[in-house]
Amino acid sequence: MSSTTSVAAPHAGAVGNKLEYADLEKRFGGVQVFRHVSFAVPTGTITALIGPNGAGKTTLINMSCGVFHADGGTMTKDGRSLATIKPAQALGLGIARTFQDVRLFPTMTVLENVMVAFPQQPGDQPWNLFARGWRTAEDANRAEALALLERLGLGADAERRAEDIPFGSQKLVGLARAAATGADTLMLDETTTGLAISRVPTVLAFLRGLKADGRTILLIEHNMDVVADVADQVVVLHGTVIASGTPQQVLHDPQVIKDYLGRIYDA
Repeated sequence: MSSTTSVAAPHAGAVGNKLEYADLEKRFGGVQVFRHVSFAVPTGTITALIGPNGAGKTTLINMSCGVFHADGGTMTKDGRSLATIKPAQALGLGIARTFQDVRLFPTMTVLENVMVAFPQQPGDQPWNLFARGWRTAEDANRAEALALLERLGLGADAERRAEDIPFGSQKLVGLARAAATGADTLMLDETTTGLAISRVPTVLAFLRGLKADGRTILLIEHNMDVVADVADQVVVLHGTVIASGTPQQVLHDPQVIKDYLGRIYDA
């Protein structure tokens, strides 16, 4: 699979895809999740967000998508504030995400789970079903969804019900669905968790393809070999940002090794 093969066109509603977080703060009641979090995710790059469990990595994605709101600081996407958006508005701003857990339509097929993500579906407006060309558009969506699945090694599972495939494969269906939205910014939460080691290179190639298409990716990942392989930048979250830089810099940082990694990684 070529890393330069197009995955899907950027979402029509996208407004740009540089993310910036400045002095961000979040707490739940009396529990301070993090404070003074500042970093940027440059356009068309892959930034890995790492740190121990409970560091607030998923919380930061939830905040970026409007699930939670910040208690301080700013979040912007190419200068547009994300502070008060609602989850239903995220895709309109060109943001799509995956989840740690599986959030598929269990009784729909794997292929159908990806097809529902395409923007401007022929059936969105009922009268389109009586117009010429709707079936052509449906067939095009089906072909593109199948191509996404094949790139992730899931082509043979396309007609199986989503609930009948392994957990790791279900996570990849979520990745394919996020890509199918056409969003220019993807927030991916532990994509390789539960995945067989032999399938990780396929995922890495897929992520490189997204990057080659100009997508911006914020990747939460616990597998440091994956981080070292695919990330342009690494941000370590542990109450605040304790380190950031290239994988080579961060994975050899003494403070990061002491507080989180426990050993030096080849990066």
